[in-house]
Amino acid sequence: MYVKNVNELRIYQLALELAKETSNLIKQIPHYWDIEECRQILRSSSSCSSNIAEGFSQRSYVKKFINYLNIAMGSSDESQDHLTKLRNNKHITSEIAEDYIFRYKSLSVKTLNMINHLKNRSTIAPQ
Repeated sequence: MYVKNVNELRIYQLALELAKETSNLIKQIPHYWDIEECRQILRSSSSCSSNIAEGFSQRSYVKKFINYLNIAMGSSDESQDHLTKLRNNKHITSEIAEDYIFRYKSLSVKTLNMINHLKNRSTIAPQ
């Protein structure tokens, strides 16, 4: 199956969903705009889907696409770090933090799987 639109990519759908849910979670924290970790996670969670979309627009250039996917994976990992800090500072519960961290880890793994797929596909010699 050939993907024609970024909206068809499962990792893009997951990243968008996580960004929306993370935003809703953060907005429940009193004075979230005053907490640096809240501002940072809003940016990093949004960056995941943005980089996947930007990379998809460069999909004709596999190395560029992979570079954007690596950046998206880094943003996902950064979001996990911010969630850990929010938990440690008792802005969110451990249960909520662990749920979100698990989901961001899952996004990172799926993104890495796509990177590996693209690398393998690009190394196959034409016959």
